[in-house]
Amino acid sequence: MQEIYETSLARRSEERPGFLVWMFGLDKPNLTQRPQLWGIVPTFRFWNRIDTARHQVPALTLGVGLVITAHLLLTFPLVVLLGPVLALTILLPLFAGLGLLPLGLFERWLRREIAARRGG
Repeated sequence: MQEIYETSLARRSEERPGFLVWMFGLDKPNLTQRPQLWGIVPTFRFWNRIDTARHQVPALTLGVGLVITAHLLLTFPLVVLLGPVLALTILLPLFAGLGLLPLGLFERWLRREIAARRGG
């Protein structure tokens, strides 16, 4: 009876992946299945895995630093010249792009390294 119970548990765990495996896509071994858009836009399917998530912190920290620097340098002059509404319509997409640019460039480099190690 104990053997039947253990084999049925093993079979069920193989059929249904665990929560972390499902959530972070650990059952999909190939990170480079989908191409990266425009070469610099981060692919969030690439980054929502545990094995790549730890590399996000330095890239996103650099992105936040770029956004803060751009905010300090550009916001006041653009608000004075263009007005607050027009300045915000220009600055918000710029800040979003600057915040994600280091992550996208780092992903591009990682994809090249993966391809080089696979011999492709």
